Amino acid sequence: MLYFVDGEWVAEERARVPVSDHGFLYGDACFEGIAVCMGRVLHLDEHVERLLMSARALRITPPVGAEELRALLLEAAVRNGMAQSPSGYLRPIISRGAGPLGVSWSDRLGPARLTIIPQRSERAVAFTGAIHVLDAAVTRQRRADPHAVDPRIKSNNYLPSILAFLDARARGADVAILCDERGHVSEGHAMNVFCLRQGRLRTPPATSALEGITRRHVIETARRLGHDCREEPFTPYDLLCAEEAFVTSSLDGLAALGTVDGMRLAAPGPVTRELREAYVARALTDGVAVPAPTAEPGGSRP
Repeated sequence: MLYFVDGEWVAEERARVPVSDHGFLYGDACFEGIAVCMGRVLHLDEHVERLLMSARALRITPPVGAEELRALLLEAAVRNGMAQSPSGYLRPIISRGAGPLGVSWSDRLGPARLTIIPQRSERAVAFTGAIHVLDAAVTRQRRADPHAVDPRIKSNNYLPSILAFLDARARGADVAILCDERGHVSEGHAMNVFCLRQGRLRTPPATSALEGITRRHVIETARRLGHDCREEPFTPYDLLCAEEAFVTSSLDGLAALGTVDGMRLAAPGPVTRELREAYVARALTDGVAVPAPTAEPGGSRP
């Protein structure tokens, strides 16, 4: 695999960033997770836009603009054989850059660093085949208050999600459900949550959860198919009493929840199946085709 680091395409053993990078030291960075499926990069332009908006909100000046970032992501897919691979994954990261220890140096770091990490077999993108069925547990860990860090910023600070996941795994679950300080469901540890109850499909508002790109398209799909789909608060009670529940993310696509805190749900239920089929069909149709390679990959950036 070839990684993009500091303006060069390098093999994994050479893909290194300095220990003085504040993304490593303090999580002072933002990222995106971009799915590649059947030779197509899904929601590419939306991921590019969100990454640059996250950087802007963090007051990081990106080292590249939207068009160059888009081109580099497609190049990463080409160089790593994703035109022929059934699935792949791209993770661009923008950190504030390297410098001395101490938060007080944050306004004097730079230049910002762009890294692109590709993966193939390690991360199976679940957009084709059977719908994954996952077990969920409502964790004691809380989603950070939006007054602290706006949930629309996809930052590298994932410690609450990591602790929530470890809590859920210790209880035999695959997905950790985090609530906000008021007890409303916020999101999964790395995914958005949907709940179908009494004919109404609900997902937490973007004021308390990441405004997921897959989430956005599933909402659009549900409304296009005539479902009453709302962005509004709900509690773990609604999940436990749901007819169906599912999670969405760039890796999972749309995965059903089979249990919540041990309570069994219909999984995958008829609405989950309908939405997954319709969403995937459009996502693949609208995805950006990975260009065919024109030269032997490797070496420095041309």
